[in-house]
Amino acid sequence: PKAGLLVGYLGWISGVANNATLPVLFLRYVTNQFYPHLYDDINALLRYGILVGITLLLSIVNYRGVEIVGKVLLVVLVISMTPFLIMVIMGIPQVNTDRWLQTPNGGTETFNDDHFDDLNQTGWFPQYAAGIALRPFINNLYWCYNGFDQAGHYSSSVTKVAFKRGMAASFFMVCSAYLVPVLIATGASNLSQSEWTAGAFATAATEIGGKWLGNWIVVGVGFALVALFFGEMSADSLQLMGMAELGQVPSIFATKSRYNTPTYAILIGTALILCLIPFKFTFIVELSNVGYCFAVTMEFLAFFQLRIRKANDIKLLRKIGNVLLLIPTM
Repeated sequence: PKAGLLVGYLGWISGVANNATLPVLFLRYVTNQFYPHLYDDINALLRYGILVGITLLLSIVNYRGVEIVGKVLLVVLVISMTPFLIMVIMGIPQVNTDRWLQTPNGGTETFNDDHFDDLNQTGWFPQYAAGIALRPFINNLYWCYNGFDQAGHYSSSVTKVAFKRGMAASFFMVCSAYLVPVLIATGASNLSQSEWTAGAFATAATEIGGKWLGNWIVVGVGFALVALFFGEMSADSLQLMGMAELGQVPSIFATKSRYNTPTYAILIGTALILCLIPFKFTFIVELSNVGYCFAVTMEFLAFFQLRIRKANDIKLLRKIGNVLLLIPTM
């Protein structure tokens, strides 16, 4: 029970922190595309007020129920993916593969273990490898792919067949949606590495297809971030409700509204988001990753413990294989 409470708490903290990044990222995309010099000069209180308004509006929609969220997500999928698909189609003929190997200095470099000691680094973990800043690279990569285990929070709301199909399709779609646009945008645009910050996709799309495509990317990203916010808040609130039903947190978080949504679970999640949005985007991402890293590690350990101790029909060789698989997973 104590381990379950710890995993649930860490997973919930990670999910809420992840949700706090979305209003911040949305505002950054809009300002980068339409008001390039406004983001850094905007008054901090005004910026916070805008983020609060976005957060509260989206939280109210979540309060109305999972059914309306599901319908909204289907519309958002089409709107958000279409401009990226157009960018990929228009960008394929413009791709210069040499740009995929560019370093921050503008040259190209391939990974070479012999030069590893020559890189500027301190401590046991290297800061750079082949021109790649490893810490932000791994941090953002992990952040983009975390949350896969939260699909289990929806298992009671859908059929078993729909759940399996959704998981299989989402795995392919998520990997493709990340990898293909990144390859096209980096290969077909002249953006330097220092220019690849939040909102850079819209800038790259403008260079590839014109201002209209960049604007459409901003709209698509806006809808996508809205969808992510809906999905994340639904998962987090349902998780907290489940923990309340198990007696791990106060029972008040299991209270449901007339829309069959966990009222107080949504409220406390929203309150925590409002506390996090004033911080820098990178700080919120790191907070989300830390909580999720510990939570998912405990989940994997529990999984392997069950496979080894409880499954008497599993052969010894298979048990050893399960243990060996844990090493790269960690």
